[in-house]
Amino acid sequence: MRRLPSFRRPPCLPAEEGFTLIELLIAVLVLTVGLLGLIGAFDSARKLDLLSERRTSMAHRAQLEIERLQAIPYSALAMKTPPSHSPEEANPDYYVNTGGTEYQYGTIATEVEKLATVNGTIESSPSGHQCSEKIGACEWKDGLVSGNVYDFVTWHHDKNVCGLTKTENYKRLTVAVTATVPSGSHKPAVVRVSTLIANPTETKEQVAERCPSP
Repeated sequence: MRRLPSFRRPPCLPAEEGFTLIELLIAVLVLTVGLLGLIGAFDSARKLDLLSERRTSMAHRAQLEIERLQAIPYSALAMKTPPSHSPEEANPDYYVNTGGTEYQYGTIATEVEKLATVNGTIESSPSGHQCSEKIGACEWKDGLVSGNVYDFVTWHHDKNVCGLTKTENYKRLTVAVTATVPSGSHKPAVVRVSTLIANPTETKEQVAERCPSP
């Protein structure tokens, strides 16, 4: 008798297991945290780039103002009116004493000089005019960056000329530039640029004659 072929049952395939709901939620959470961190990094980089752009514009504007003041005749380099002291530390006028006679040109409290206020053309506070139309402190704008420019003229004593006896040897030009930023934005620190100007018509002998006798 002929034997019929037997049919074998196919082997069982391994079960295909998928992600559980908890595993899916954890994966979404990890991905969300990573994206939030990436977005935060981009936002911080954008803010730093914006701050750097503002500082660069402020430094450029301060240098332009110094160069403009250097073109004014030496005799006219003085404050037209004594500047007033400001109670706000972020305002450059904060470093003017209450009497309006001295100005702290540096970051150290001892870096103080007498303001030059005789026959001057430099105004003492922002006037609301564009800098190209007004001498002295005024408003400025460079693209999307704007603020105020403050000019100060002080007398500088050079001990190498008259020894320790204080006298008016040179004029110091100090330019302070501020930036106006929207509410909630980081405001950059005031940019200050300073330089000394000598009287081009005065000789060393004339300077020595002005030195008081010890």
